[in-house]
Amino acid sequence: MRAFRCLFLISAIALVATVAASCRSQQPTPAAQGGGGPVPVGTLREVMHGIVEYNAFKIFNSVAVTITAAGQQEKQPQTDEEWDEILHAALALSEAPNLLMTPGRRVAAPADENTAAGPDELTPKQIQEKIDANRDVWLKHVTNLQSVGKEVMEIVNKKSVPGLFDVGEKIDEVCENCHMEFWYPGGGPPPAPAPAPAP
Repeated sequence: MRAFRCLFLISAIALVATVAASCRSQQPTPAAQGGGGPVPVGTLREVMHGIVEYNAFKIFNSVAVTITAAGQQEKQPQTDEEWDEILHAALALSEAPNLLMTPGRRVAAPADENTAAGPDELTPKQIQEKIDANRDVWLKHVTNLQSVGKEVMEIVNKKSVPGLFDVGEKIDEVCENCHMEFWYPGGGPPPAPAPAPAP
């Protein structure tokens, strides 16, 4: 009888422990409850390439004037669907800064931190150090990107082709100002290659 009581007690304790563990595992995480804030997935490099650069080029390429032997050819959105596609790009460009400002998002994955995108550019580790040391400046540039993205949305809603031509230069300026601050060594773009000597 004593052995039976002992086994019963051990089984009851085990059951209580199992139920408690199950309840703990089913409780939502702080992020799922909305109390833990956003959790970065992609790196800053990936957000810049996959969202900012991708959609900026969609906006750049939506209008163009090409001079050929046959004359001048103009490219511009014509249909509602084409304008809607540019609006999607403008919305992505406006929302991407919120991703860039997410706390904890690293410039690159640990394995890529010492790999620069080019010989005249800082490594992700160096860029991360500059961003961490100048967070307010970084946020200013990111906010400027969001402002120009919202401007594109207004232009697209008005279906203004001249506006699309003009805003492309603003996007380029906003991006280049940030690159000069955080991307290029010495705070400036790489020098242009010297012209080849005349034969």
